[in-house]
Amino acid sequence: MAGGSFLDRTVAPSMAAFASAVGDRRAVWDRIVGHLATVYGLQGEPLFYGRDAGWVLRYRRSGRTLLVLLPEAGAFRALVVVGPSIAEAAAALPLELGVRAALEHAHAYPDGRWIWIDVASEAVADDVVRLVELKSPPPRRPRRGPGAILAS
Repeated sequence: MAGGSFLDRTVAPSMAAFASAVGDRRAVWDRIVGHLATVYGLQGEPLFYGRDAGWVLRYRRSGRTLLVLLPEAGAFRALVVVGPSIAEAAAALPLELGVRAALEHAHAYPDGRWIWIDVASEAVADDVVRLVELKSPPPRRPRRGPGAILAS
């Protein structure tokens, strides 16, 4: 497992710095971040995750962590905790082979399986979004905040 891009605990990176750190995977990063902003009205919260991972972006809804994004040099990983209540539904999803392997091989803790996913393509990004939506279904009403797209 590679380390994060931002290891200096004293300096929290900006959203622009997070996005630029992922290099060629910027479009895939923007796809996930944009979905969370548009559908849930969420903005990432910088969080220092430790000396090896450094700074990450954490997305929370109603006090629950939905997703953690860890930027690395020219890449990024997503952490989704699949709890026992959605484990069966997650196993039934049509997932990319790498995501399926990560789900099946993750150790089962009492709070769920901690799945670290290397997000290398749009298909994998879609799997991350599906897992997030399984954890917390999107709101029925359109979001009215930053990034919200409202039909006219």
